[in-house]
Amino acid sequence: LNKFEYDLYHEEDNVVEKVIRVKRFSMPNKGDKWKIYEDNKVIFIIEGSKLTSKQKEFLYTIDGVNFLLQQFKVGIKSFNALKIEIKKILENKKD
Repeated sequence: LNKFEYDLYHEEDNVVEKVIRVKRFSMPNKGDKWKIYEDNKVIFIIEGSKLTSKQKEFLYTIDGVNFLLQQFKVGIKSFNALKIEIKKILENKKD
């Protein structure tokens, strides 16, 4: 046996972390929908039809996906609160 075998892995510290994913779906009516998953369970759905075109363009980017992940970690309370946060970011990008 290697003397480091027990130094590298401690079974009592075995902690399973949550997996958080953001996935965008194209809808048949040329709309979009974003779903936020936690361990294969849908936690939050964002309807693209309720967003402006600039807000949707932002969510298409890597920054937009990272924003959604951050908002999930902070704790998204409502769709309206999410829209307000997106609006703040877009206003800051203009400056």
